[in-house]
Amino acid sequence: MTLADSYKVQTELTYELNKNISGDVRFDDMSRALWSTDASIYQIKPLGVVLPKTKEDVVATLELAAKNNVTVLPRGGGTSLAGQTVGESIVLDFSKYMRSVIELNSEEGWVRTQPGIILDELNRYLAPHNVMFTPDPSTSNRGNVGGALGNNSCGAHSIMWGKTVDNVIDMDVILSNGDSANFHAISGDQLETKMRLSSFEGDIYRNLFKIGEENRNEILDRYPKIQRRVSGYNLDEFVGGNNFNMARFAVGSEGTLITIHEAKLKVTPIPKVTGLLVLHCMDLIESMEATVAAIEMNPSAVELIGSMILRQAKSNLAYSRLTDFIDGDPEAILAIELISETSTELDAKFDRLEERISRGGWGYSMIRMTEASDQQKVWDVRKAGLGLMMNV
Repeated sequence: MTLADSYKVQTELTYELNKNISGDVRFDDMSRALWSTDASIYQIKPLGVVLPKTKEDVVATLELAAKNNVTVLPRGGGTSLAGQTVGESIVLDFSKYMRSVIELNSEEGWVRTQPGIILDELNRYLAPHNVMFTPDPSTSNRGNVGGALGNNSCGAHSIMWGKTVDNVIDMDVILSNGDSANFHAISGDQLETKMRLSSFEGDIYRNLFKIGEENRNEILDRYPKIQRRVSGYNLDEFVGGNNFNMARFAVGSEGTLITIHEAKLKVTPIPKVTGLLVLHCMDLIESMEATVAAIEMNPSAVELIGSMILRQAKSNLAYSRLTDFIDGDPEAILAIELISETSTELDAKFDRLEERISRGGWGYSMIRMTEASDQQKVWDVRKAGLGLMMNV
């Protein structure tokens, strides 16, 4: 596309979008520069930016993009580290308007939200109902639900409650041609019904099923059998048996397949009693060896924080007051979270964990934390890691 062609497309899209949507249309140079970066090293100016207010805005944007052979890039908080939210596309930023909690059913264990809500804001909304959305990446104070779905975010607690893909029930999505669809768990018979549809959605199910069947052995043999695989498309969802959930397939696709405008997510009861054991190690290898032993104790979270982050935190005016839990100058600390029904049960778990670590000869200091405010200091330092590392 030449410069003149690009300017013509931008002009036409600006006019059509302003005529057809209620949200903000920003194709000016300043907005394009502001949305040309994320948390990565990449910088690519988009064709323009749309801040949708409604599902209809999203549909209209995708239909106009398809008509003009232009790509669309859904975006939330822009926390991506590999340039996933920058590109020469129409950027759909949900973080300004489409950030509401639509419905909560804590008894059945689910919440329905729009994609633009920040993860920490969602959990603040859920906390009075004694439930939480468990994926907790380090960017949760700015990352959006839509970004967690696009990235298949994990976090420190994924060893107990899984990745985002394990916490999604269904998604209301817009396909690339502007058609609406609901992705959810379906049986083998329902899959056959979907494949008989004459619509674009039917084409998608037929082609994905064909890819799965033709590559079944390769997928089964070569897809890594690890707990935190979040790379690539989840084609293994198509070869696991008769039941299939297209929502699970689409999670982690980084906005390349669909645009999500609502999601129904699992929520989990907040643990009654939580404690944190902070193990200080003079050697990175011993902290990794201790991690293996810690996992045997069925912790709710295990997080390693290296010396570079710890030293940056100590020297940072904003974070230095949070580092009083650090004993000496460790090469790494291991934060091991335990949950229980009672304080007595928690103490017993602490005793077993400390005995196991002592028997292994790992670390030089272990600190128990039972106060929520003390534990939060550790998690705050951990979540500040990216920002602190940018100072190096």
